[in-house]
Amino acid sequence: MLPTSYSILLTCVPRIETPGDTSRPLPVAESSSIGTLKVHELIQPELLKKHLAQSIFSSHIHYQASIDSTNALARTLAGQGAPEGTLVVTEEQTAGRGRRGRAWVSPAGANLLFSVLLRPPMEGERVFVLTMVLALAGLKAVKRVTGVKALIKWPNDLYVGTKKLAGVLTEFAMREKQVDWAVLGMGMNAGWHPDMPEGGGAPATSLLEETGQRVSRNELLLEILTGFETLYREVVRGNMEPLYEEWNRNCLVLGKAVVIESDRERIEGKALRIDDWGALIIEDAKGVQRRILTGDVSLRVAPPNKILTQL
Repeated sequence: MLPTSYSILLTCVPRIETPGDTSRPLPVAESSSIGTLKVHELIQPELLKKHLAQSIFSSHIHYQASIDSTNALARTLAGQGAPEGTLVVTEEQTAGRGRRGRAWVSPAGANLLFSVLLRPPMEGERVFVLTMVLALAGLKAVKRVTGVKALIKWPNDLYVGTKKLAGVLTEFAMREKQVDWAVLGMGMNAGWHPDMPEGGGAPATSLLEETGQRVSRNELLLEILTGFETLYREVVRGNMEPLYEEWNRNCLVLGKAVVIESDRERIEGKALRIDDWGALIIEDAKGVQRRILTGDVSLRVAPPNKILTQL
């Protein structure tokens, strides 16, 4: 049985630095529905509202220059009865949280930090689908706006090559077996140069590092939200097959030997697929297929040619 709340997010803790100003135009690698915006501007709530006019995210935008956590505010608003589509966005998080309560630090005005509130008509065990859908919307938006190819590292990260670009933090509450609300937060490295994470772990990257140019966070956010809403409507309709196929095509761990660790167990095996609930299916050393659907796990790709030990 799933817990009523779980947290998963990218976990690098880099240095603080202030991005420099630049007026170079943003290179749009694919056709963008938003057009080129100033790459050095702050988040613009009125501009978001204008471009999201027909969207569920247009009417309840909560913008703060600095906040402890976008997810924390979104949870509070959910408890106060805020409607589906409520958007919380900030320039800076002072108490951002990652997986297992780790700190997540971002310099002010550099990266994309937001949370959305949903009230999906689904059972709690299906909530993880929303994490995968937001990750999918994120990688599509990155490709459209910058041309950078990102992939999903199950359960919740976006990677470019071997480096983390973004992560999703999902939390939810239930009434009986049904979801009362779900809050999805995304942190994406946009305009800074992340340090190597303290204490080891995967290195991080940013859109600035990948392209050599700064990216309009307003344009990127609009592309993510527009794409996410389209995918979310398919989830609500129950049209999961195309999404299932798409996130499997864009998952970087499939076919690889992986190690999955939680507070309860450690599993080694080969990643086979992600099912239509967002669970990872792996085959362990005994040839037994295991279905991993949990909110607080760590996954790493095993070294090449590693011989998997029996459990």
